[in-house]
Amino acid sequence: MTPALLLLDALRLLGPCPAPLRCPYCPAHTRPHWIGWGCYERYAWDPEQPTRKVVVPRYRCKLVARTFSLLPDALLPYRSLRTGVILAWLHALYVDAVPLSRLARQVRVARGTLRSLRAGFERALPHLRLPRQRAARPPATFLGALAQLAPTTVVPLFQAWKEREPKHCVVGIHSRSRRRPRAAAQSASS
Repeated sequence: MTPALLLLDALRLLGPCPAPLRCPYCPAHTRPHWIGWGCYERYAWDPEQPTRKVVVPRYRCKLVARTFSLLPDALLPYRSLRTGVILAWLHALYVDAVPLSRLARQVRVARGTLRSLRAGFERALPHLRLPRQRAARPPATFLGALAQLAPTTVVPLFQAWKEREPKHCVVGIHSRSRRRPRAAAQSASS
């Protein structure tokens, strides 16, 4: 089995949603002050079960009155695809040098989807570090090194990335700030 397939298997297992250890809106060393705030369903796409949904619990910070949730380790923010599937596609693009059009035909996904994943990965890459890595690596080197890690190392690594910054992920950095209404944004720039 190739390293990319081992990585895919390690991050394809959809475990339960972990309980949060800290609030993403407050300083890191505050006591737990959030409460359960319902749940929502989201897709957890997998080649064997394309329409599978999972229930994700939502929490509410009492201090800033905002909600947050913590996804299972096999899912990424704003993506319905599983982490292992996305990493396998990125590995094929960068390490195996499969042309984007050919990969899109093979996995039956739009080229725009693969372009978006590739662009998000390139934006996030300077912020991601592997064990014993001090500086950012090029995409092919990073993915090759990630694929060489043991599956028992990869899952805790992703958990640490999510714990440190829940909105940083392999396919992009997503701002936590709320968008201002268009009228307020235009009046502020005038």
